[in-house]
Amino acid sequence: MSFLRENSWGGYWTAADMVRCWVVLYAVAAVMMLPAAASATDAPGPPDEPASAYPGYHGDGGSFEPSSQCSICHERIYAQFNESMHAKSYENPFFRAVFFKELLPRHREDRTLTGEAAGCIACHAPVMYTQMKGKTVSIKSDGPDLGGVECDFCHRISGYKGEEPGSANYVAVPGRQKLGPFAQTSDWHHVYSELQTKSEICGICHNRVNRHGLEIISTFTEWRESRYAKHGIQCQDCHMTVQGFLTAGKPVYESGRASQNVLTFSPERERLYTHRFPGAHSESQVKGAIQLEIRVDKDEVVAGEEIEVNVIVDNSKTGHKMPTGSAEFRFLYLDFTAEIDGGVIPLAVESFSEEMFDVSGWGRFDADILTADFPDGKRLYRAICVDPEGQQTLFSFDAERIVFDNRLQADEIRKEIFLLQVPENAGQTVALTAKLYYKRYPDSVAARLGLDKSREVELAGATKRITVARAVD
Repeated sequence: MSFLRENSWGGYWTAADMVRCWVVLYAVAAVMMLPAAASATDAPGPPDEPASAYPGYHGDGGSFEPSSQCSICHERIYAQFNESMHAKSYENPFFRAVFFKELLPRHREDRTLTGEAAGCIACHAPVMYTQMKGKTVSIKSDGPDLGGVECDFCHRISGYKGEEPGSANYVAVPGRQKLGPFAQTSDWHHVYSELQTKSEICGICHNRVNRHGLEIISTFTEWRESRYAKHGIQCQDCHMTVQGFLTAGKPVYESGRASQNVLTFSPERERLYTHRFPGAHSESQVKGAIQLEIRVDKDEVVAGEEIEVNVIVDNSKTGHKMPTGSAEFRFLYLDFTAEIDGGVIPLAVESFSEEMFDVSGWGRFDADILTADFPDGKRLYRAICVDPEGQQTLFSFDAERIVFDNRLQADEIRKEIFLLQVPENAGQTVALTAKLYYKRYPDSVAARLGLDKSREVELAGATKRITVARAVD
């Protein structure tokens, strides 16, 4: 039996086409029967009920729709979202290991961790959080329909409580109208919200103060203090664009129709926000985020001479620190080598930190945190968080202070200086190589949580060859 049916244009319908058509017709019919009070011109507002003691929860008011529901009309956007870490925020193996293996077991004995546990779910699974009225969850209450940062949730955020966004202080309730970035109303459920175009909506979850009063996640603060914020460049201009970066100082957006439903007459738009949200988990973005360059004052050196080599680490494309986000365990390291025919030339390593946290193997916690497998003498970019006992911790809920932080600042171009003694037997050339790596978490925490080791991602690289002349007697 054939599943093809001839249509009025002389082409053929597949079974999928027919099902989609009936779904669209049903949706349009449902829209036509909506009461006038639900028109697209109704402006969103804060809930009438007072805020709950749990940040983010404001009463039942219906249910948030699953993101799969959005795919009926927004196929392309849904496909992008489905690839994102927002869609996988609750499934993330590292998050789940920290939450279920570390935080919840301790929470049973220490109720000062209640806010920490609730805060994790409030951002990683906000629909679950609101459905459970802010209560903490267990592995038994877990479910595939409860996780992730759903499309409907973000597009129902109408504001945040307090003066600044952060620590999941969102105001979001279910509703038919969806808040979005388009200034004009184009269909029954779209309402313009300026917040959807601003970094503040990101800051709600990408800034967090822990139980010790420490701003343990400060991405929004870092952006706000950068030139990007001063020039009006928003988080969306990088993380919701085609390339994930500014090109010639400007964002490059997708264009087209936001909806693939032909019956809703979605207009062609010059600016469509990409919903993959590339970030630290997306190699396509982090690999191009930083540039390296090797500079030497002269192209020819003399055997036996000491020269200064500068490695330029350029973070000017980034509107926040690198690495950012969960600063307690993420780090970068710079691997610089000089080679001659006879092998690698040893380099003198100097630290600019009294605690020597900026060179691997020299920090007082490195043997336990980085483990013996990590090479010594590499330039590190990281934050050192310590607990109330003064020991380094890789868990945000235990961090009381940040005792060291040399992460690359937003828009920073840093010069690293290496002194190189050219050997007498250097041959004809010296080959200089610089590579910058990103590691999401050290091997020690992987072993503790029973996870695979975090893969080292090469962010940038540079090479240079210097001619060696023989010394004149």
